[in-house]
Amino acid sequence: METQEIKFDVRQQGQPIEFAGSTSDVSEGCEVQLETDGLQICAKVVKTNADQTFKGEVTGFPGSDLDEVGDLRIGSPIRFQDRHIFRCAA
Repeated sequence: METQEIKFDVRQQGQPIEFAGSTSDVSEGCEVQLETDGLQICAKVVKTNADQTFKGEVTGFPGSDLDEVGDLRIGSPIRFQDRHIFRCAA
């Protein structure tokens, strides 16, 4: 399955990522929350890339009972940057 390139919302400059659990760093295995057009997307970080991007897999859409939104569905591979992450938990 091809990695989705999504136009994710960006955290405001200076706004830190909210960390929960035993982490204060985004790494493989973490669950992150991203947003696009007001929709929350949860994803598991699968790989940290050398170009400072992350490869992940969609795990859900909090606040909705949807399994898919547009081309995104649970299990879809996605690529995102640190600036797109609003929350991270390990």
